[in-house]
Amino acid sequence: MAMIQATLFAALVAALLGIAWWSVSEYAEAQLRADVKTDIASLLQAAADGTLTQQIRQRVAVMPVGPDYYLLADTAGHRLAGNLVYRPTKAGWHAVPLQGALGEDNSDADIVHLYVVQLADGRWLAAGSDNRSVVELSELLSQRFLEIGVPAVLLVLLIGGIGGWLYLRRIDALGELAERALEGETALVIAPSGKGDEFDRLANRLNRMLGRMHVLMDGMRQVSNDIAHDLRTPLTRMRQGLESSLDPHVDEQGLRDGAQHALEEVDGLLATFRALLRIASVESRQRRSGFEDLDLSAVFDTLAETYRPVAEDLGQQWSARIESGRRLHGDRILLTQMLANLIENALRHTPPGSRIELSLSSTPERIIGRVTDSGPGIPSEARERVLRRFVRLDRSRSTPGSGLGLALVAAVADLHGIRLTLGDAQPGLAVELGFPAL
Repeated sequence: MAMIQATLFAALVAALLGIAWWSVSEYAEAQLRADVKTDIASLLQAAADGTLTQQIRQRVAVMPVGPDYYLLADTAGHRLAGNLVYRPTKAGWHAVPLQGALGEDNSDADIVHLYVVQLADGRWLAAGSDNRSVVELSELLSQRFLEIGVPAVLLVLLIGGIGGWLYLRRIDALGELAERALEGETALVIAPSGKGDEFDRLANRLNRMLGRMHVLMDGMRQVSNDIAHDLRTPLTRMRQGLESSLDPHVDEQGLRDGAQHALEEVDGLLATFRALLRIASVESRQRRSGFEDLDLSAVFDTLAETYRPVAEDLGQQWSARIESGRRLHGDRILLTQMLANLIENALRHTPPGSRIELSLSSTPERIIGRVTDSGPGIPSEARERVLRRFVRLDRSRSTPGSGLGLALVAAVADLHGIRLTLGDAQPGLAVELGFPAL
């Protein structure tokens, strides 16, 4: 590609030089003809004064072999004065071969641009200039173009060749990384050159893609391991319950209780798989089609009013501080689910009498949403881990849940470009959501 561009540029340079040469030559010839017309006007004035023959002889004596040529001929075309061998028959411009001129001329001229007029007494008057100035200018331009144009074209081709080689080398480097990625290596990083060119922009995009692939591959491995580990317990309980129901001493009510218990375990498993599918859908970014400009303050207000009576029934102290008019581009359903998961976690894992606050404020750079509580909180070393699937702290294993709520929160936050931070509310947990400003 670089060589093609260099070749096209070289062709363009050559075309521009050719156009410049042609334009200058045309201008020089037009200037020559203008000078001849001026000379003819002066000679016509001399003819009116009766000094035409004298004027021609004086001019020829000064420059007998050009570049200026003159002819005064009788009505039959026979030369009376001048330095040009020519028999005029028609007025106007004529191009006369220079070999028709008198004297010896060592210049490169070969044509005389001659202007012919017929005087009132029938005689012919002609004046002209040879094209030596045009030829010499053309030769000078050609020489300069060769001295400047050829090195310029060669330099462009050399730069194009080097650029093409560098271009292909960087393309090959990217291709090698792509091959390594196809072979299953995920911990790959493309080092930008620091030039800020299109390759650096491509490298940054590919790094984000590789990072995303690494996260998804790790997520798949984690999901496989977690499903095998966390679903073993409910499946084991279900099997034990069904085996107990097969005991011949179990009465009809015992069979009903066993079936009900198995249904509850199945419903729990189905809920877990639905949550996993929801997280997978969010992480694959399929839900971006549902993005719209929405009133984020209204979403917070709705959740505040929805969960206020729930908190009061549980004996928690509920409060909300929501700044109005904050807007966001996103999926309303997913954002509502994310906030609901955070609020329900706070309600579920804090004792009666705890304080729970939902707030929304803004800075010039971001919109800040918070869900804080005064419960036991999460240890700092576990805050990153609880955002993964199926992770539950020891004190939470006695409460209902599958350990997928915060994983969904993290997936929705990543989809919307929200900065998710778990911090210490002293006491309790402070979850901060840094929404991008619209």
